[in-house]
Amino acid sequence: MKVIRYFAIVLLLFNLLFAQSYGRRFLPPVVGMGKDEQDVRFPVEPEQQIFSLETAINPDEYIVGPGDILGINIITTQNFTFTLTVGPTGELLIPSVGAIDINGKSLLIAQNEIKDFISCTYTNAKVSVTLLNIRNFKVQVIGAVNSPGFIDVTPITRLDQIIDEVEGFHQFAEEYNIKITRANGTTESVNFLKYLTDGKLTNNPTFLEGDRIFVPFGDVDKEGVVIRGSIAGSGYDIIQKGETLGDFLFRRAKFSTNADLESVTITRMENGKELFMTVFPKDFHKTVLKPGDAIDILRERGISVNGFVQAPGGFSFFPGYTYLDYINMAGGNTAEGDVERAIVRHLDGTIEKGKEAEIKRGDVIIVPQTRIYVLFGDMSVLQVLSAVTSVVLTFIAATSR
Repeated sequence: MKVIRYFAIVLLLFNLLFAQSYGRRFLPPVVGMGKDEQDVRFPVEPEQQIFSLETAINPDEYIVGPGDILGINIITTQNFTFTLTVGPTGELLIPSVGAIDINGKSLLIAQNEIKDFISCTYTNAKVSVTLLNIRNFKVQVIGAVNSPGFIDVTPITRLDQIIDEVEGFHQFAEEYNIKITRANGTTESVNFLKYLTDGKLTNNPTFLEGDRIFVPFGDVDKEGVVIRGSIAGSGYDIIQKGETLGDFLFRRAKFSTNADLESVTITRMENGKELFMTVFPKDFHKTVLKPGDAIDILRERGISVNGFVQAPGGFSFFPGYTYLDYINMAGGNTAEGDVERAIVRHLDGTIEKGKEAEIKRGDVIIVPQTRIYVLFGDMSVLQVLSAVTSVVLTFIAATSR
């Protein structure tokens, strides 16, 4: 009997434990729905994504497509609220009403057509339609980009964001001549370089399903220039006709901390000869580049300290510093260095005494040896005295005869 009793208790506990419903989770019925009406909503509403918007979406411009999520509220003798997703074919299935094709229509037109469609079933009903979340789809990017392929985008994703996703333009890309083939067969040409300079969104467009982006490769011989020097990422680049040095540096150059913009030079071939041009910042936007130009960003001229100092070398220029300040930056003079006799050599070839010199970019400070060191070298004071004494005694002996 005890065995039967224990078995009955175990069976009871088993039934209590597994009689719970651990399966599908159901939502409560729609507000206002009658007892005999079926709730056709998903058991769990689809997870909504959060997007960063430039501004509120304009219903007259936003194009509806598969994957968009709409909220519909119908107020009649009963109140119905639905969260619905536009299907893969572009149709929206509205419970108890039917399916309506809204693919490729502006949100404003889609909202009006949905309201009219519902009013055929629910006469005099008050209907509200709103966009709850936007869809994802893929766009193909090919040509002169670093990682061509299909990219996940939304209807509000712009060209600059897509270029970031494909790891930027190839260095030979014609960034001023990007071809966009739309799903309807039309082709647009986008000057992305112009967007970088004026910020107009016509050259930084958005996309729809079926669009394709093609970035052409440029001809290095006919459109290429080279940039090098104190920048990150030296190399060739494709320019557009009429592009100025200022526009090019703005979009292309990432300067090193020691870059000297007062010393930008362009090497250009004209009539078979090399022409060297130094361009100052005030003329950057007046200087038009030509294919074949070599642009050199020189290192900022500093101060060089040489001679008998502890750590000779180059140092950054600091306005107002004296020659002594730079000698101290070099660790000070050595035992044989004579700071009082230091000289400063300027870029124009002139030489001044250190005490009298105004230090300028590119100057070289030289600390010479002391005169005593020149005469006696590394000898100690005792050795120097002995040498002097020997000379004096020799002189006295020679003259006393």
